[in-house]
Amino acid sequence: MKKRATEQYKYGALKYSQRATEGGPDFLIFHAPASEIVAWADVDRLGPENRTGAQRPLRKLKVNKVVRFLRSNPKNTIPTSIVVAVDPRAIEFKGQKAASGKGQVGTLTLNVSSGKDKPCLIIDGQHRVFGANAFHPSMNLNIVAFIDNDDSERAFQFVVINNSGSRISKDHIKALNLNFDKEDLNQRLIGSAGFGLGIRDERYDELQVIDESEPFKGLLKWPTNAEGFIPPNAIESALAETHDRSALLGIQDLELDLFLSIWSTIKKIRKNVWNQNSQLLRKVSIYALTHYMLESMVAKQRNEDEPVDFTDEDTLTGLVTRVISRIPEEFWSSEWKVKELDTSLGRQKLLENLQIIDSNARFRRPWYDNVTFIDPTLLAGQEYDTAGKKRIKRTATKSTATKKASKKTKR
Repeated sequence: MKKRATEQYKYGALKYSQRATEGGPDFLIFHAPASEIVAWADVDRLGPENRTGAQRPLRKLKVNKVVRFLRSNPKNTIPTSIVVAVDPRAIEFKGQKAASGKGQVGTLTLNVSSGKDKPCLIIDGQHRVFGANAFHPSMNLNIVAFIDNDDSERAFQFVVINNSGSRISKDHIKALNLNFDKEDLNQRLIGSAGFGLGIRDERYDELQVIDESEPFKGLLKWPTNAEGFIPPNAIESALAETHDRSALLGIQDLELDLFLSIWSTIKKIRKNVWNQNSQLLRKVSIYALTHYMLESMVAKQRNEDEPVDFTDEDTLTGLVTRVISRIPEEFWSSEWKVKELDTSLGRQKLLENLQIIDSNARFRRPWYDNVTFIDPTLLAGQEYDTAGKKRIKRTATKSTATKKASKKTKR
């Protein structure tokens, strides 16, 4: 019988028991590269096919958030530990009593057999692991492992860890008598972590994050930014719409990331009109298009039997692409005959036109039929398919018609 190949991973580690009483698991504290953690640790995720899984589904928006955090500043690190459960049958530990007299210091060997389940399960920190691995596979992460192969203990630890956290209040932050520059710290948090310290208005901090992130980097019209042309209140109102629907969409605490992801996809699809001169980045358009996208997401969520995970990058990008592709580029590059749009009535009119364009695409009518924002005479001589792409004119030009007539005369 052929013997299974076994991969071994060795680490310096501290082994100790947190409780003096019997029954509690032993702990191992060590660090390992993200790529190696992925090699020997699974994530037993909760889902329709796995009702006993301890972890929630992996969300690409959270993974990308970790990547952005690490890329944004070379000082940024992840000091918090990844919590894993390790199968006692897959480990060897050789050590000696620690100098403190508590626990043992030595070498941990993890044995991973090919064709078998991985010996460890990530209980907390899956997004940090996959984010660090995407950023740089060799990046080391701190690990706290408890030696136990009991599913109920793993589920218990997951519930305790994920229900014990709470946001730090602004009053608590202000009460910290520490010697640091609050503005500098706030700016670093905004640029790196996507949230502020709480010393200013939360929406203002979000605008700062957007101003330093793609796709709106440097485009907001601040008094200090002569190149900016997008009014901050345009972003603010659109972002408020995202916050208002967070519970309906299941995106709580990820509203800002979702908003940026939606508009990054829009920029990719409509890069030719991503400029100051088009209609796409007008104040009314940013609000209306965000509102329109969110309503499309709510409708999809309502019509599906299972919850739609819009924090999954592929799911979100797929829906945004379908919706935005039905609105032709020419709509954003054409001159609009409707004026005074920066009002509630103007926003409503634009939303109605977007719905008409979508309906035209579905029923294979010319995209501009009944679109009140566009003067059809400006599109004379041009024909478009349902996706808004120009077709070759079917009508013959004057020169072509003349040539055909002369041929008939010769015959």
